[in-house]
Amino acid sequence: MALKKQRILPDQYVVKQGDEGHTAFLILSGALGVEIDGKKVGKMESGEIFGELSLILDENRKASVKAISPSEIIEINKTALEAILLSSNIELHKMIQQMSKELGKSSDYRLPITKKDLMELVKDSPDVIRALSLQLHYRLSQRIFQ
Repeated sequence: MALKKQRILPDQYVVKQGDEGHTAFLILSGALGVEIDGKKVGKMESGEIFGELSLILDENRKASVKAISPSEIIEINKTALEAILLSSNIELHKMIQQMSKELGKSSDYRLPITKKDLMELVKDSPDVIRALSLQLHYRLSQRIFQ
């Protein structure tokens, strides 16, 4: 399985908006800033995952991400993500697929599971799966309730 640990220094970009997205990233430590069209729009910290939509939906990067503080991340390629997903609970695997399909739509999004039920479903999952599941749920919730 191809998981690659990287150290990122402050002001170093991990990904840039518009780049092809063939990997996702799990933040092990540090803090990363998110920029869209050069404007700061958010911050991510340990335990969060990013780049998953580009990887899952085969889209270009929607934002640039750079280190705010010294950070460590794990780069996850498609093969590794698929292997991790296949090793997860089949019900959780199906839920991740459903949420990914919803995020791939252009409108009429539907949230297939409550956060409480998802938390129960991911409680014994590896960190990467837990982070991915919760991030997909969060992003889908944002699209529905914006």
